Amino acid sequence: MKKGLFIGLLCMLLVALSACGNSNSSTSGKGSDSDDTIRVITTAGGAPFGIIDPKTSKYEGFMYDIINDLAKRADLKVEMQTAEWDSLIPSLQSDKADVIVDGMYITDERKKVINFTEPVFGYGEGLIVQEGDTKTASLEDLKGKTVGVQIGTSYKDMLEENNGSLDLTIKTYETTADLLKDIQNKRLDAAIADSPTFTYLKSKNPDAKFRVVEDYVPSLAGEIGIGIAKDNTALVDKLNEAIIAAKEDGTFKEIYGKWGVDWDFNE
Repeated sequence: MKKGLFIGLLCMLLVALSACGNSNSSTSGKGSDSDDTIRVITTAGGAPFGIIDPKTSKYEGFMYDIINDLAKRADLKVEMQTAEWDSLIPSLQSDKADVIVDGMYITDERKKVINFTEPVFGYGEGLIVQEGDTKTASLEDLKGKTVGVQIGTSYKDMLEENNGSLDLTIKTYETTADLLKDIQNKRLDAAIADSPTFTYLKSKNPDAKFRVVEDYVPSLAGEIGIGIAKDNTALVDKLNEAIIAAKEDGTFKEIYGKWGVDWDFNE
């Protein structure tokens, strides 16, 4: 039963990630006719951040719970659409969407081209190893081993930058789901991806054949916010007001708990 649950979760990841490769969506990318509707663009790239449930076709994940709560507080309606990662920021710039809701770090480089709300979550990369490996605690412990990582990510760049001293065999994957399959089939010694994804999947299936390295210290930890077009400062202010209220009344903590993630936004 638990094996079936894990396979189901992997299937949901695969369906969600395949949807990311299609810039079309169930809702139009054209501007909304209503001033009280925000067009949300997302990759729906994986739990717990956000996926499209293959059974219901509904958007599910803690980032979607957050934007729905904020929109309600701001008297706004939400219209969802999906796109590839590289299309998210251009969609704001070309007025095909109003906000980005995804696992997008707030960086100085991105702030040159779009606005961000106050942070709504923070995370870094996570490390998983084969279930029998009880010794690995850091990248240094992986010298000479085979490590999986998703292509086109900062995590891949980090591994390559450190590889001179580590002598790793780096295997790249199109999806996190494929990476997880290989570590369970012992074709990888370890894997790097978003920490919340590993934690969420392991919490849903404790018998999954990998170990999350709890003491691992991420190198690329950052905060994520909701991306908004540069000229839409009014929406930034409106959502920031809602974010402050949601943090103060405990709503964010409730949403995090629902999805098995945590973040201390008071730090």
